[in-house]
Amino acid sequence: MAGEGQMLQAAREEKKWSFTYTEEITKIRVRYIQALEEEKYDILPGTTYVKGYLRTYAKQLGLNSDEIIDLYNASAKPEAINVFETPSKYVKVRPLWVRPAIIASMAVLAIVLLIAIKAFSQSGNKLDPPYVPAALPSAPQTEQTTPPPNTPVVTDPTNVVANTQEGLTAQLVFTQPCWIEVRVDGQPALQGTFTAGTTKEVKATSKIELVSVGNAGGLSITLNGKALPSLGKAGQVLRNVVLTKENLN
Repeated sequence: MAGEGQMLQAAREEKKWSFTYTEEITKIRVRYIQALEEEKYDILPGTTYVKGYLRTYAKQLGLNSDEIIDLYNASAKPEAINVFETPSKYVKVRPLWVRPAIIASMAVLAIVLLIAIKAFSQSGNKLDPPYVPAALPSAPQTEQTTPPPNTPVVTDPTNVVANTQEGLTAQLVFTQPCWIEVRVDGQPALQGTFTAGTTKEVKATSKIELVSVGNAGGLSITLNGKALPSLGKAGQVLRNVVLTKENLN
């Protein structure tokens, strides 16, 4: 095998995903998932479906989909080109009335083939429709004013709470579909793909670790009441991002 199937299988086994769970996450049938991992591409409908499934499967596993496609292209066999040889003997010409019958038969066959392809694409293709990232609201503009002389300075109470609060509390807001795996104080706490608009709260004593983030631009984090900067761009994959109280400074 060229290697893309082994990479997909290794990534799935590393996440300890069963075939049933993988089908639920990727919306790809189990028999097609097995075919991708074993590189038995003749089981799939065609080259277009193979590349689509490979790209979707790789993204859900947090792999570089372009690298997977390049490996597939390197191993793909070129389609055979039919070579027509000139017959050495004269071919007997059929009567003219036979030709319309052949044309009609070919037309009927083409219609049946189109109907079968359409029915298969509606029932067999489980690829997720492409999502359009929602526009994020811009940060509000604030004015800074200088207090008059002898005016006591008031410390922001939210900042004091953020730095003196016992433990860590992280609010995870998903603005785009995003795969994430989280550990709290070294123990598994959260794993899965979350849709836009979902909010999750994670609490820890000293450390929150984002083991894997499949779409850094689709995740906003508030730690102990303080909003943290964006982790990255849309579609960017991050690993081993650690949140501690030092992030509040």
